Amino acid sequence: MAKRIVTRKGDVFCVEIDCKFKAYFQYITTDMTQLNSTVIRVFKKHYPMDYNPDMDEIVNGEVHFYAHTILRPGLNEGAWYKVGTSKNVGDVDNIMFSLFRDANFSNKKKSYSWYIWKINQKTEFIGEMKKEYKHYDRGWIYPYSSIVGKIKTGIFPMRDLE
Repeated sequence: MAKRIVTRKGDVFCVEIDCKFKAYFQYITTDMTQLNSTVIRVFKKHYPMDYNPDMDEIVNGEVHFYAHTILRPGLNEGAWYKVGTSKNVGDVDNIMFSLFRDANFSNKKKSYSWYIWKINQKTEFIGEMKKEYKHYDRGWIYPYSSIVGKIKTGIFPMRDLE
């Protein structure tokens, strides 16, 4: 029987990409605004495959993106594994997300139903996406395959609106 991995805020995880490099992310908080989902910060730096993780070096690195996800499926499928923990989770009070709420967006190129929010705070309706909010990370709850895909390619493997 496989050993159960307990996850807690501050835990750091490793993603190995095509046996070429390692990337790391950290579970930083839970966002009640987005279905009580896990929020992670993924670090930009890629490390060689023989790198032994130094938690301070990793968590003080530049953040590539923030995302909502569910950790357990990624652990169960071997997409990532836990390598350590750090009490340093960064400034979670000022992370901003955006999301559109259109029922049918398959044929649209633009949404006029955008919302923004900070973790665990109410959403704010902004209508059409404005330039000052375009850099906010999308607030979808991404499956592990999309997290790994963005680490690998730099973009989420899904269509997005403006």
